[in-house]
Amino acid sequence: MKRLRCWSLYLAATLIVVAISATPARAQLDRAPVIGVIDIQGVLRASTAVQVLSRDIEASRDRTQAEIQDREAALRAADIDLAERRASLSAEAYAEAREKLETEGVEIQRLLQEERRRLDQRFSLGMTQVQQVLLRIAQDIARENNLDLVLSKSIVIIIRPEFDFTDEALERLNAELKEVPLPPTQN
Repeated sequence: MKRLRCWSLYLAATLIVVAISATPARAQLDRAPVIGVIDIQGVLRASTAVQVLSRDIEASRDRTQAEIQDREAALRAADIDLAERRASLSAEAYAEAREKLETEGVEIQRLLQEERRRLDQRFSLGMTQVQQVLLRIAQDIARENNLDLVLSKSIVIIIRPEFDFTDEALERLNAELKEVPLPPTQN
């Protein structure tokens, strides 16, 4: 019984090896491979969707910075007021007011860091969406042009222009994705 089981496993392994070696994926090509190149970073930089995303994130950063500066200015004014009233306050009242101001200052910094992190996450999420669409577009270009391999231009030193599909990829990306659909911000 043990031998039969070993023989069955041997036969199954042999059939799998034969099946794999007979598949077209393992067969050698009758022609030289056709390679295409896309400047991924260039496409992303020039993409309308990425530019809109960058502008939106930067506008949000500017709004947040303005709000934080307003709160910091109010905090500085309260600090100056407290310093002027120090002589009229008891030591405990002054210490309590000073601690309250310091706590508010720490809270402002925490909110600023949290907002920066949230905006970085939104940008990252948006870029991931753009990259996924660009990957699909590169796959379509490869299929339509019977390309065997698509490389990033950053790793290629010399290329003939007819193998560079950067402009086509950018045109398709801009036609398909004008802006990145992100969920609304939560304040």
